[in-house]
Amino acid sequence: MPNYSYTCTNCGTFTIRQRISEQHETAICPSCHQIAKREFVAFQTYKMDHCVKQRIEKGQQPRLVKREDLPKKRTLAPQMTRPWMAGH
Repeated sequence: MPNYSYTCTNCGTFTIRQRISEQHETAICPSCHQIAKREFVAFQTYKMDHCVKQRIEKGQQPRLVKREDLPKKRTLAPQMTRPWMAGH
């Protein structure tokens, strides 16, 4: 059974094991018994080094890039269409 993380407004984050067939959007907090929303985290990052975990979690979020910040397209020099006929 996989682990699912939830965030309670009163108690904070907690992790529980649930079956895949069960509903996973909300869960009951084991401490205060209120409804908690699911938190999406990368798989098994709670045991990793903080720097590695942060890098993985940043990779899960899409980056917004402006058109001006994109690398410029390289223009290639025009090639001769028939290099074997260069002397004719």
